[in-house]
Amino acid sequence: MPLKAKLMLLSLLPLLLVVASTSWISIYQTKTLGEKEVEIFRSSLINSKESALKDSVDLAFDAIGHVYNDPNQNEAAAKKEVKAIISKLRYGKDGYFFVYDEQGTNLVHPIMPELIGQNLLHIQDENGDHLIEALLYQARSGGGFHQYLWKKPSTDETVLKLSYAAWLDKWGWMIGTGLYIEDVSKEVAKLQLEVKNNIETTFFSLSVIVLVTVAVIIVLALAVNLHEHRIADRSLKELAHKTVMFQEDEKKHLARELHDGINQLLVSSKCHLELLGGKLEDEELKQHFSKSQQSLLTAINEVRHISHKLRPSALDDIGLQAALNSLLQDFKAHSGVEVEMSLSTQQGKLQSEVATTLYRVAQESLNNIEKHAQAHRVSVILQQMGNMLQLIIRDDGVGFDAASTLRQNGIGLRNMRERVEFIGGDFELSSEPGFGTEITVLLELDGLVYG
Repeated sequence: MPLKAKLMLLSLLPLLLVVASTSWISIYQTKTLGEKEVEIFRSSLINSKESALKDSVDLAFDAIGHVYNDPNQNEAAAKKEVKAIISKLRYGKDGYFFVYDEQGTNLVHPIMPELIGQNLLHIQDENGDHLIEALLYQARSGGGFHQYLWKKPSTDETVLKLSYAAWLDKWGWMIGTGLYIEDVSKEVAKLQLEVKNNIETTFFSLSVIVLVTVAVIIVLALAVNLHEHRIADRSLKELAHKTVMFQEDEKKHLARELHDGINQLLVSSKCHLELLGGKLEDEELKQHFSKSQQSLLTAINEVRHISHKLRPSALDDIGLQAALNSLLQDFKAHSGVEVEMSLSTQQGKLQSEVATTLYRVAQESLNNIEKHAQAHRVSVILQQMGNMLQLIIRDDGVGFDAASTLRQNGIGLRNMRERVEFIGGDFELSSEPGFGTEITVLLELDGLVYG
């Protein structure tokens, strides 16, 4: 894994851990609060139902009170009248009252009259709950509530029912009523769904926030890294360019020293030898003199050649066009390749680094042609078009895959491109196997020419 990726991962990992922990805590708390809210809501609904049931039973007791509490009324007649009153009492859509004696025998049931007279003490609902026994217990205990499953008259379906039962001490009767509370379950389920949706929304929102945050961090990191990379790349290019130009200055200085210093001393020595040679009479000495003179001439030519290779004096003395002309003549002489040249520029001398860059591009191109191209003809064009200067070097050699060469080992080509781009020019390389190669340099001359 690259170092940059590791550093970015190390930066993101603590953030992701903190966000994940915070998210889990937030979702857990939201879920816990939601469950508490649902339970409170359910309790509130049940409490309201219980209060309504107790009020209804109290009203029923008030309705039979004048009969039940009349000491002058016959007990049998009073019981019959109370049963009749309770049978007729109604509230709501499905509200009615029922009466059981202490043995669990049904005395009043206006909705299911077939149950009257039956002992239902041991009757159970679908969950196995002995509901009559439980209601009798609640009634004897001073009145109480009980939940069980019962068939709803209006829909004929078995649903949850909440009942309240109270006790008539004098007769040993239980009077009760109930409400079907499936609506409570529906409301609770609806609230649970809302809580679930809120949790999912919270989780989704946190996920989006995390993803956006991570994406922003990655983008910022990449942007900063790219910016720093560009600055480093620009600094590196500037350093490389300064190094190259420093080397050019050193080459220029060394070429001058060789040409104007050592070479002049050698020429002077040759002149003195020639003067001395006229005074020699011994044939053996004349032979040694001739060999010395030849060696000195070879040294002079070698120094001139080295000086010219380091940096042609024409480039600094009379300009780029003359230096290129000399370079092409030398190339033609030692390579045997036919050279076509068209060198045409207007008045004015290019800045030293610009002239040096173009000369080195031409020099490197010719070296590559000689080594690799197997060319028969080379064409070099230097032309000025308005304020644009164009250099074209074209050969009819074997060509190559430009993209592959640049990726693998095209150091010289990359150096040419970087040098041209550093002085503000455009470098274009075009080559295909079997179709030769063409290098084009296009440079805007504004500010790069001395008058």
